[in-house]
Amino acid sequence: MTAGRGLRIMHVCAPARSGGLETVVHLLATGSRQRGHEAEVALVLSPRDVTAHPMVARLREAGVPVHVIDVGDRAYLTERRMLRALIREQRTQVLHTHGFRADVVDGGLASGAGAVHVTTLHGFTARSWRGRAYEWLQVRAARRADAAVAVSTPIARRLMGGSGPRSVATVRNAVAPADAPLEASEARRTLGLPSHGFTVGWIGRLSFEKGPDLLLEALAMEAQRRTTSDPVLHVAMLGDGPLRQAMEGAAMALPPTVRVVFPGLVEQASRYLAAFDGLALTSRTEGTPMVILEAMLAGLPIVATTVGGVPDVLDDRCALLAEPTPHAIAAQLRQLEADEAARMQRAATALAHVEQHFGYDAWLAAYEQVYAGALGRAHNR
Repeated sequence: MTAGRGLRIMHVCAPARSGGLETVVHLLATGSRQRGHEAEVALVLSPRDVTAHPMVARLREAGVPVHVIDVGDRAYLTERRMLRALIREQRTQVLHTHGFRADVVDGGLASGAGAVHVTTLHGFTARSWRGRAYEWLQVRAARRADAAVAVSTPIARRLMGGSGPRSVATVRNAVAPADAPLEASEARRTLGLPSHGFTVGWIGRLSFEKGPDLLLEALAMEAQRRTTSDPVLHVAMLGDGPLRQAMEGAAMALPPTVRVVFPGLVEQASRYLAAFDGLALTSRTEGTPMVILEAMLAGLPIVATTVGGVPDVLDDRCALLAEPTPHAIAAQLRQLEADEAARMQRAATALAHVEQHFGYDAWLAAYEQVYAGALGRAHNR
């Protein structure tokens, strides 16, 4: 095996319908092919998702070969058998796994098929004992890889504890311009928002770790403070997940000074950023959130909680930062709305920062170095 250009790379994941991991895999696969590599993607999907999963069509439209591993939710042996045959058939050199299932179930296939195993750790969300057990298994699998990539400083520290993998690299996520972003008027109309008035966007999975409840509690505080003579604050929460019904119920209970809409899961949500005057990220835990990088590149002012890899990306020159509490989030949303000059200055600073430090080409080159190092070490063993 060589570590030069034209590598044969197989990305493997069991994707959700949207999210940061899915965006990273898409950007890596498409970007690697543009740089002369034979990058392909194997998606582990249940039979009910094979024909309907948006990632399949989007990758194929971008010219990326997609292999669907069509298995049941716990058909791990069948999954390994199918993927092992695929790796050998495609003469894969780099098996790049993403996410718990691919890391734990499939990462070990690389050595037996003459490939090296690279994993990217995108973040952890464990709350229950079962979730913590899964997290432990994933970290253990990552430490056995030929190279591991952490998307944030906290994840890198976690990987380096104990007997770490042969190589750990911190490669923070990067961003590419959105495909055909919508004009503000069209984006607002599509999302069910009024054409005028201050509007805040929230994009993510409606689940505990993403903190949609923190935003709703902050909005309840803000609604109580506002009077009927104040303009209505409009909020759009894009996404789906286990807390959606509860969040819709909480939004219905808000006074009319704050109105929240739930457009549901919106594919390629970054195309709709022009609909908003600001973006709120209210997570309790994060890796390096792609939505923040996309908002920075779109010149959109940001309120974000200081969790996970967010401080790796943002400081108070680029965004309004808050602890993950309703009170702190409410205070920063209030400041975001009140001071237009300050929010636009922060947005301009954030745009310059993301262009300088989170560029797409430099990010792809960093992954090429990870692949080359793993292949070089394997060759010398």
